Order: sequence, then C-alpha cells, then structure tokens
Amino acid sequence: MTAITNDLYDNIREDFINKYPFLAFHRMYSNNDISKYELNPINRNTSIYVENYSNDNDIILGTKYNVIYNRKEPKNYQKTDCEIDFLSLKKNDNIGIIPKGYGGCIRLNFKDEVPDMTKLLVQDKNENYNDANNDILYLTTQEVMDKIIEELENAVDQ
Repeated sequence: MTAITNDLYDNIREDFINKYPFLAFHRMYSNNDISKYELNPINRNTSIYVENYSNDNDIILGTKYNVIYNRKEPKNYQKTDCEIDFLSLKKNDNIGIIPKGYGGCIRLNFKDEVPDMTKLLVQDKNENYNDANNDILYLTTQEVMDKIIEELENAVDQ
C-alpha cells in the first residue's frame, strides 16, 4: 500500500479535507509527561493526551471523529468513536480552541477503548520520532477517509 504523501494532501486539502474534522499527531504523553505538565490523570484504556504541532484549521473542544489511520498504511484505517475533551496551548491552561496554525496538548476520549494503532506514536516527550518504529496518526471522518482512499487508488492507476 502506498503511504500518504504531502502531494496527495495538497491536492485535496483546501477543497475537501479542511471542510471536515481532521487532526494529525505523532506523539502521546506518558504518565511522567502528564505529571510534569500538571495534567489531570486519565484512564489509559479510554483516553490519551497527544501533542499536535500545527493544524490547517482551528482545533475545537468537543470535535468528534469516527476514523483513525496512519500515514504508512491508510487503507488499514479503523472505525472509532472519539472526541476532544481537553485543549491546552501551555501549562496550566484549559481552552476551548487551538487556533489554526498553532499546536498544543489535546486529550482524546474514546467511547470504547484507545485503538492499538496508538502504539505507533512516540510514547514520551523525551523520545524522538523514528520513522522505522513510529508513524503519524490521523483522526477524521468516514467522508474524508473515502476521499483519501479514492485519491490513493487514482495515484496507483496513473
């Protein structure tokens, strides 16, 4: 399966992806990170804190997602039921929106359980991203996932 490229996203970002909930992240917070940044404890079976560096849209408290996938194997996406229930730009704040172009700490609450796919994330703020072991994860909607799959199939056919 072809990995998702920046060109693919660029082709559909403005006219399609930016009209739907879409969130990218590659790092989650460990228990040590949660303590260090004085975040509320979580049930790791249903919630994770992730770090987002930048986004093409505002990241809004309460946004819901129903698909999670990774950059390297997007066709192996999983259905999920997930909601943003906490946003922070800096230590000790709790805000309702992270503006376009900014990143921050995001708590994701999964209705059933945290997907196994999150094991591909960098697991601690002290670890570096390693392309052999880690990957970027995306949360979005089924409509966006269908369009991405269509674009990937079109790219293979060319």
